[in-house]
Amino acid sequence: MDGKDLDGQLSRHIEIIEKCGVVSDRFGRLLLASPLHTRYPYIYPRDTSSAMTLLRRIAASGKDYKCAGRAFKLMESAAQFMKAVCRNGYWGQRYSTQGEDKSIYKQEDNIAHGIAIICNYLLAARKTKAAVPGLDGYLKCVDEAAAYSLKNLYHPELNLFHSTTAIHESAIEEGFTCWTNFSFLYAFSLLHEVATLIDEKKIISRHCLDFRRHFLYSVGELFIARDRFVRRINVEGHFDLRPDITLMSPFYFGFCHYKTQIDNSIDFLEKHLWDSELGMIMRYLPFQKDFAVHIHAGHGPWLQYTAILAQYHYWNENPRRGDELLRMIDSYKSAEDEIPEHLSTWERFERFMETEWQTGIDFAKEFHQPLLLDGVRFDTILEEANNMATSYRDTEKRGAAKTGSGEPGYIRFATPLMWAHVEYARALLFRAGDWWKLHKKN
Repeated sequence: MDGKDLDGQLSRHIEIIEKCGVVSDRFGRLLLASPLHTRYPYIYPRDTSSAMTLLRRIAASGKDYKCAGRAFKLMESAAQFMKAVCRNGYWGQRYSTQGEDKSIYKQEDNIAHGIAIICNYLLAARKTKAAVPGLDGYLKCVDEAAAYSLKNLYHPELNLFHSTTAIHESAIEEGFTCWTNFSFLYAFSLLHEVATLIDEKKIISRHCLDFRRHFLYSVGELFIARDRFVRRINVEGHFDLRPDITLMSPFYFGFCHYKTQIDNSIDFLEKHLWDSELGMIMRYLPFQKDFAVHIHAGHGPWLQYTAILAQYHYWNENPRRGDELLRMIDSYKSAEDEIPEHLSTWERFERFMETEWQTGIDFAKEFHQPLLLDGVRFDTILEEANNMATSYRDTEKRGAAKTGSGEPGYIRFATPLMWAHVEYARALLFRAGDWWKLHKKN
């Protein structure tokens, strides 16, 4: 891929990422997980934080990408929004475009994602020499969030952060998870970088900065068993050894000093989570009868996680496998080049509708009381249930997409998904060699 091809592809992904957003009079263009009137018409700190890593690389790499200015504008809007909705150091699961908290779950990793969003913006602004109006307010915001996380989420006796739900939004994550803890390690690392390069007034507290030193290596070692990472330590203190895409967390957040364990982890998940019919990787094993396992619209591969897997193979000097994975994603894009969240076969979708949706089991899993925030309004639950029902009805109306090679018909779910385009674009940068040195040095 030459530079011109890369520039054009990045611009196309930015166009679709922008399509997933809406323009706010107060903040500019805000990034939704998927466009308005689709499955996820909200601003999720998790998805936005993932986007910020891509946008910072495009905006502040010094490589003069055509979409660099647009990327920085998106960063600026996201950071302004996150600062505005922060409440005493706390961020929830998701927000409306007006800043209304639409959270349903206790999802503690959002504090880490909020810190990362603002820090990445500040670091990109420094690199590009862009002015940051109200800098002190941003620094106070991330300092307050770091203090909140250490006071309310960190367990010093275990040296780990606890979460009820996180990336999968289900009980499969309750306890001390690999994803949540590496999210916080990433956030505190960015906080340290901001304090070193930007915080001339020393607004960020010394206590928060000192914390990272003893957390940096211990968090990796605590999640290693059988020479690979584990996805969580549950509330009883037992290792959860099942395959999960969150085993890529150390690599994804750039902490690659345990390379052997990273290689073993990703080899393990790639073998166990590979979808034999559709190709690519599922997020976890689809044990339908496990109440903590959600298989909305039928199980199948998730394309953003498959793109992260491609990033790993490029980083690990296996470009042939990385290219193979991106070609698989390409084969399932819509006619408008849009990438969905996940795929399922039509047969699996019909079985899901019959056995999970129509029976109410999917609803019961989604709104399991112990996972819900205290005092969550029923209107919020009803709004989400309606989004679920609408997306399933729309999938039924569209019917099965056909492949040209006699493979089974399949459904695309949540198309386009902003996060899927983020990870595909990141994979292109890995492929081109940008990002390579960043991860190698860690």
